[in-house]
Parts: sequence; structure tokens; C-alpha cells
Amino acid sequence: MYDEKMVTVLQSAFQNAVSALRAEHDENFYYYAFIYDELLRPYISVLSYEAYKKLLAEKDDEDDWKWCTFDFPYCAYGYDEFFKEVDNMFLERENGMSIDELYSIEWDTRVDSMEEALKRLDKAGFFGTGENRKNVIINVEVAPPDCKERQRALRLNPESPLLSEYLEICEDEEE
Repeated sequence: MYDEKMVTVLQSAFQNAVSALRAEHDENFYYYAFIYDELLRPYISVLSYEAYKKLLAEKDDEDDWKWCTFDFPYCAYGYDEFFKEVDNMFLERENGMSIDELYSIEWDTRVDSMEEALKRLDKAGFFGTGENRKNVIINVEVAPPDCKERQRALRLNPESPLLSEYLEICEDEEE
């Protein structure tokens, strides 16, 4: 269950960070991820074919790097500049919460709110429209993995060859 205020703040932070990235780097971006990990702060990671090509020159296994959000140069891009309001809101929400509450109910609310923020940006055409949208994947990744990445990807993306490729690397609850 998402939180409306949280969705609004997350959507703004994500949109502003990605817009700044696009303005600074004229690249073909194919993956936009909202990442949430045990540090309890969301950040973005955006992958482009150009950055992927550079990474491949340094690595030897293509399949292991195309979707590896943590090794790309745009991981946590714009965090200090665009996520201050998110940090403040999260700190305020954490006040008085137990560790159990924070890593269960609040965790789920944050992940659901991140997914809803991406849905709204997508509906507004932020990731492209029509056939162009099928060349982009958006998702919420959680670390450690929660095995729900596949389901989120299916909810957030139109059917496409790129989505099929991405789903091959997703952990699933059934595995």
C-alpha cells in the first residue's frame, strides 16, 4: 500500500534527477531503476547503451553487466541534489518506529510508493510512448532482493523483447 505524500515526493525527486542526467548526458538510456536498500534511502540508477559499451570494454561477460545497476556510472545520480526532501520525509516518518516496523510495514510502504511514482511518470510519458516506450525498462529494485522484482517489472512495463530479456535475470518468488 503506497502513501500519497511519499509518492509525490519520490516522483519529483526521481523526475528531477533523471531530467538533470538527460540534460547532461546525450545517451540512449534503456533502464531506469529506483533502488531501495538496507540504508533505508531510495536512489536512482540509470543505464545507457553507451555506458554499457564502456563497461564491456573493461569486463568479459556481457550478460552479467547489462542490468547491473550498481556498477554503472549513473548509480545514485543526483542524490545529494534532488533527494533532500525524500530524506527529510523519511527521517520524520522513522521517528519513534521500532526496527521491526521500519523493516516491515514501512519498508513495504516505501517500495510500493516508489513503484507508484514510476507508474505515474510512465503514464505521463516520461519514459517514452508507443513503440519507443518498448525500448525502455523501468523497475524498483530492492537489496537484498525481495524476489518481487519480476512482478514489479511486469506491472510497470509493456510487453517487449527487451522486457523478456530483462525478466530472464529477475529473481522470482517461485525460485
